[in-house]
Amino acid sequence: MGSLVKIILIGIIIFFIIFPIFILFKYSISDKDSVVTGGKYPEPFWPFNPNFKMFESLSVRGDFLYSGMVSLEVGLLTVIFCLFLGVPTAYALARFKIPGVGVLLFFLLSIRLFPDISAVIPVAEQFFKPPFSYLPPLVLVALAHTLLSLPYTIYIAEGVFESIPKDLEEQSQVLGASRAYSFLRILTPLALPGLGAAAIYTFLLSWNEFVFAYFLLFQGTESTLPVYLLRILTWSPQKNFIAAISLLICIPVIIFTFAVQRYMRTGLTAGAVK
Repeated sequence: MGSLVKIILIGIIIFFIIFPIFILFKYSISDKDSVVTGGKYPEPFWPFNPNFKMFESLSVRGDFLYSGMVSLEVGLLTVIFCLFLGVPTAYALARFKIPGVGVLLFFLLSIRLFPDISAVIPVAEQFFKPPFSYLPPLVLVALAHTLLSLPYTIYIAEGVFESIPKDLEEQSQVLGASRAYSFLRILTPLALPGLGAAAIYTFLLSWNEFVFAYFLLFQGTESTLPVYLLRILTWSPQKNFIAAISLLICIPVIIFTFAVQRYMRTGLTAGAVK
């Protein structure tokens, strides 16, 4: 009986995960008659004449492709900034005896308790002034996304470094390695599984973020994919066109996740034993 309940619950969970993707895919390949019914008949469960015309039209739209490249560039820059700033900070918090580390981490994470809309105005006002105004708009968006995801990066990386035995670092220093060498060549490779998780979260946050991207890019012609989707909605396109865009937005995230998840397959201490 218990196994049957587990199977049913797993099936329900899988359904709620797969069903939205199915709806997106269904509309993305729907023909006009399957979407615009005029109230004469209900929308079919499966399109009358499925096709890939929406994907073909998007593949030749320069504005959509350019927005995708902008989102990809901003997401990768955000990951680089967060890891460059967050990993050394997390290492210092984990290895050095700093009074009140727990309180510091709490206040660091409490920054994310405030809604993004409450912080976007002061951040945008500062970014529009020198010296930030001299930076490219995409870098400004990546810096804003770094402000959002850096607390989580530090929190995750700090826990990762605390999980690595200090003996490894101490033994390397006894053998003549400097602290910087131990950090870069010994601890960082062992921390890659946790850092991979932080990178995935950071990229997902940047890829989906809308508020900061909109306020920092609304004056120019560049836009991330969420901002581009808003601009498309202003002329009320058909549902199959919106579904095709939404489905294509999901693909880079899935590819990035599968590319980085290989760092999460092994345990932290397993690398040390090898």
